[in-house]
Amino acid sequence: MLAKKTTLTLEAAKAIAAAAEAESKKLGLRLVIAIVDDGGHLVLLQRDDNAQVGSVEIATLKARTAVLFRRNTRDFQDVVEGEGRLALLCIPNGVPLDGGVLLKAGDEIIGAIGVSGASDEADGDVGRIASSVLASH
Repeated sequence: MLAKKTTLTLEAAKAIAAAAEAESKKLGLRLVIAIVDDGGHLVLLQRDDNAQVGSVEIATLKARTAVLFRRNTRDFQDVVEGEGRLALLCIPNGVPLDGGVLLKAGDEIIGAIGVSGASDEADGDVGRIASSVLASH
């Protein structure tokens, strides 16, 4: 009747954020990194020095969009750009831009990372690299 689930810890969120920060520095980017749990609640927010303040909300929304819709935000962006499904732009509190990446323990979604501050592609690449930290644990 009751299920067991894996939860995202602050320690894991810090490791994921550190991986994102390392990649960001390697690329010379100033980003905002938001990590949410499986309910879309903020666990960690990190803004690089001089990163644009507007990216705080965007990074958080990217992470929440990914976890609440159980898919990476790049999937939404691909449909909007590739198929012209502009109706996806009306997702309440959703952001159909690359940079929201699911965090998984095996097949179980435990949260998401949202990255904002560079191009959508760079944001997504940093998020995907950072999310791979979980695969090694």
